[in-house]
Amino acid sequence: MNPMELAEQLGEAILASNEYKNYTDAKEAMDNSDEANNLVETFQDRQQALRDSQLTGRKVTQEQIDELRAHQRKMLENPEIGAYLEAKKNVDTLLAAVNEVISRVTGMESGGHSHGAGGCSGGCC
Repeated sequence: MNPMELAEQLGEAILASNEYKNYTDAKEAMDNSDEANNLVETFQDRQQALRDSQLTGRKVTQEQIDELRAHQRKMLENPEIGAYLEAKKNVDTLLAAVNEVISRVTGMESGGHSHGAGGCSGGCC
């Protein structure tokens, strides 16, 4: 078995999955929605303005933060944006599960140090 060929097949299987199809459909719907695009663009502009203020040492007021949060809530209430975020979460969950299976099978689990054969040989701790 060639791992690279199997990885290609796995990638194709992911692209054919319902999760990925739902994601691309939701992304296309969001991309084609003027309202969704305006909401996202306005949010990003406001968010960047606050970052710029912080980087230049200007104080960000609670009112500015509250306005950004209110706009974020409005953005998340948009049906196309909500569907996109839900579909993206499902694809991310699928990819994480695939990665977890690969990590488990190979013994390369993340989230801790393996101190047995193939572990860090004492050099990582």
